[in-house]
Amino acid sequence: MEDNVENVESTEVVADREPAELSIRQTLSKQLKGQVEENRSEETSAQTEEKAEEAPVVSNEVSNQERMVFAPPADMNKAEKEAFLNPTQENAHILQSYLNRRAYETRNQYDRKAQELNQLIERNSSVYNTIKQYEEEYAKEGIAISDVARRSVAWDRAMKQAPYETAMEWLQAYGISPQELIERQQMTGNDQAMQPEYMTREQAEQLANERWTALQQEQEKKAVEYMNQKVVESFVSRKPLFRDPETASQLESEMAPVVQALTQTGRYSSAEEILETAYNYVVNGNPVFSGLVQKLNTAPVIQQQKQVVQKAKQAAKSISGSAGSGTPRVQTKDIRDNLRRRFGGE
Repeated sequence: MEDNVENVESTEVVADREPAELSIRQTLSKQLKGQVEENRSEETSAQTEEKAEEAPVVSNEVSNQERMVFAPPADMNKAEKEAFLNPTQENAHILQSYLNRRAYETRNQYDRKAQELNQLIERNSSVYNTIKQYEEEYAKEGIAISDVARRSVAWDRAMKQAPYETAMEWLQAYGISPQELIERQQMTGNDQAMQPEYMTREQAEQLANERWTALQQEQEKKAVEYMNQKVVESFVSRKPLFRDPETASQLESEMAPVVQALTQTGRYSSAEEILETAYNYVVNGNPVFSGLVQKLNTAPVIQQQKQVVQKAKQAAKSISGSAGSGTPRVQTKDIRDNLRRRFGGE
């Protein structure tokens, strides 16, 4: 009996309990948080879709606002204005011609202005270089170099109008009296007249020969330039690429150094040969010019093919419509007549 009690007391019974489930409040709060997060994700995705849908509309509105219309330039003729306002594939060559003409005119005007500026610089450079070396000296005295130039011109004009009065005024301006000048001249012995020097016969003949040789060389140079100009004009008139001024200008600028190099070699006997060699070298080496030449060469071939096809069509029409062509058709009145002809071998 006692043994049983001891066994019962020593043996502890421990219940296996599962973890308690969440309370109703915690469950509801958890579900509420999940719903809020789902709603937020749905709203975010909806806003993203709305922005994606609205973006093209905004870009279209901006593009429509930035789109502009242009009036044709004032220097266009009637055909060019029509092509500018209604551009098509058929009138594209009209716009190309206008752009080439404007580029050629702009380049010519720029070159002319640049040449005028260079001539002005060359004309004034000698005066500027002469005055510049004394500019610092006059600047130390507080005199502008422009005042020096203006005063020199004024003295020169006054000497031409009243030489004696201007000479007296000039001497007085520098503190020199005419009497002192005469005395000084007598003391130095500069009153002796200078004897003129004459050339000998040999010197005169040598000078005449030099002038005659220079004149002959100038005439030969002008004759060569004239002949070269005629050769160039004849060569240009035979090449279709020189018809457009802008294309001709670009082609000439690329041919010029090649012509110069070929001339210096001395291997060519005529100017025509030099021009032809330089032309072929530039055209074959430039894809733009070679493409233009290919278009010019293929255009007559296509036109000839069209003419041949047109003639063939007209010939086919004339053959099919002639009186003796094709199988003659026999008009039959009824079925009996048709059968009789068939049996008869007609």
